[in-house]
Amino acid sequence: MTSELPQQPLTPEESALRRKKVRNVVLLRAFLLGLMVSAWWILFVPDSLVDPAIQNPLGIAAGLITMGAYLYFLRETLFPRK
Repeated sequence: MTSELPQQPLTPEESALRRKKVRNVVLLRAFLLGLMVSAWWILFVPDSLVDPAIQNPLGIAAGLITMGAYLYFLRETLFPRK
């Protein structure tokens, strides 16, 4: 015997509100993950690995690629199929 209550079905309004909240959280997490990767690349990548002149553009590109990959793998969460 479990102490869990049976889940009530969501109304269409509640479902839309929950999807919107989840979408906002996923987008925020993607942005923060891209920001962290970009900051790491710009601040801590060894100079022997990359030319210092292109360190900032490569850091920004790495952050954008990370953000895009995260959003790509969570595309079902962002745009659920009906």
